[in-house]
Amino acid sequence: MIYLRETNGGDEVLVMSWHSHPLIQQGFYSQCNNRPLEWEEHHRWWTLTTKDWKKLMVILVENDIDRSIGLIRISSLEDFSPQIAFTIGEVSLWGKGYGTKAVELALEWLKDKGYKHTHTSIPKSNKRALALLKDLCYNIYGEARKGEVWLQRTI
Repeated sequence: MIYLRETNGGDEVLVMSWHSHPLIQQGFYSQCNNRPLEWEEHHRWWTLTTKDWKKLMVILVENDIDRSIGLIRISSLEDFSPQIAFTIGEVSLWGKGYGTKAVELALEWLKDKGYKHTHTSIPKSNKRALALLKDLCYNIYGEARKGEVWLQRTI
């Protein structure tokens, strides 16, 4: 079973370790140019996304033990169509359906808050995320930035 919880101050270091993993970096639009992620740039990103974004940790419960396995980011909450971004940071859990379930929980959260639309953008090269989003009824509407797909859906 998985559930979402709001992030707290202790999550920043764990998320940096996930975002430093080369396989995870490949899925981002802005990669670190084949270099390690630096604390200052991660901290700046974490701090800037705190104000207008909702950050939720993906928690996996196994054998009555809760552990963080990923991150969902939702922005901007003032927009009629917030953006969903997601990372399953525990690479060993990829392909087991946790990303799909995490995005479904984020969609439920948005629906409960009264939102009717959502969007996201991902690099065209991120085939896993693209397949996941298509399975969740996201439609491709074109290119967001060079090499990046723009997807939308009704909640």
